[in-house]
Amino acid sequence: MVVGTSTLAGAEEAASEAIAQVLAGEKAPQLVLVLATDDLDPAALARAASARLGNIPWAGCCAAGVFAGPRLLSHGVVVGAISSPQARVGIGAATGVGREGRRAGAAAAARALENLPSPPPVSWSRALLVFSDASVGNVADVVRGALEVAGTGPVWAGAGVGNRGEKAGSTQLALGRAQTDSVVVIALDTPAPVAAGISHGFRPYGPPTMVTRAEGAVAAELEYEPAFPVYQRAARARGHEVTAESFPAFAVTHPLGIPRADGEHVIRDPMELDAQGGLHCFAEVPDGSLIRVMEGDAEALLAAAQEATARARGAVGGALAGALVFDCISRSAMLGDSFQQELQIFASDLKDGVPLVGCLSYGEIGTLGRGGPQFHNKTAVVVALGR
Repeated sequence: MVVGTSTLAGAEEAASEAIAQVLAGEKAPQLVLVLATDDLDPAALARAASARLGNIPWAGCCAAGVFAGPRLLSHGVVVGAISSPQARVGIGAATGVGREGRRAGAAAAARALENLPSPPPVSWSRALLVFSDASVGNVADVVRGALEVAGTGPVWAGAGVGNRGEKAGSTQLALGRAQTDSVVVIALDTPAPVAAGISHGFRPYGPPTMVTRAEGAVAAELEYEPAFPVYQRAARARGHEVTAESFPAFAVTHPLGIPRADGEHVIRDPMELDAQGGLHCFAEVPDGSLIRVMEGDAEALLAAAQEATARARGAVGGALAGALVFDCISRSAMLGDSFQQELQIFASDLKDGVPLVGCLSYGEIGTLGRGGPQFHNKTAVVVALGR
């Protein structure tokens, strides 16, 4: 993988400069990943990428922040050009995430895979990268739709795409244009090994409780009571008094976790309370599931970054050609100045100056343990590309 970056002010200029850098190092890559900050004009960005790359497959997104190695860009473009002469690439996109997320996820995955063999050659790796609008609809449903088409065999990774501030919608980039209310799926078949590692660093803090009423991303009732008093009791049992006023700050380090049979937890980030005591989370809370209050701190989050990187690198088992990272924006907010240390961990723990590109996400897509991919919050996903 060859990496290019630019912090030029204009979208066309920045995209052109970053792409020129990677094409100088690799004239005919099989796939180009374009990641840009959300303050750039997405339509101009797409025009420039299409003009510069021609017939080379490319896709990506606009995000709250992008990075190359340990360098975080709050404004600019990061480009990763992946070269594997035998590799096969498919890119699919579908709109309507806000109305029919499951259908959109299935359609995008089907389009990405339609010209690829099923299954891939036995010794090859298949990876699916998913970029879904996280400002509308239910990204968990999008992932389920894509899973129905592609199954549990591929390496899954990706991001819920969101924007900073009050800007409406979010932008995915594919098929020569900028798209909103959409999901983009990139399918990559390669003879080189590909593996993903995922970790969040939060540990159980409160007891398991049953979600007895949920409405999408709102945990309305726990154990047949309004959810917030149950959350308060869990905190009080550990010596913390949480009020409606202190809840937002407390919840940053005390999200919810959905337990899995293997002992892992899928994190849900509670954002606010409603008047009835419901916990409004950033992603779907399944009705009838168990849930528990979790806790984390900077040390645990940085250890999780190391763990995710080690899992991905170890699963490849040999030299790396590059890596992709999808890291939750709420981790950067929680870590503050230490977030630079997290980026440094990703870069240094991959060893030997491995090229790395990534973005800040509003929810992450990946597989914990065995089984299918899920939509996560406050989580780091690392994809290692073998040689």
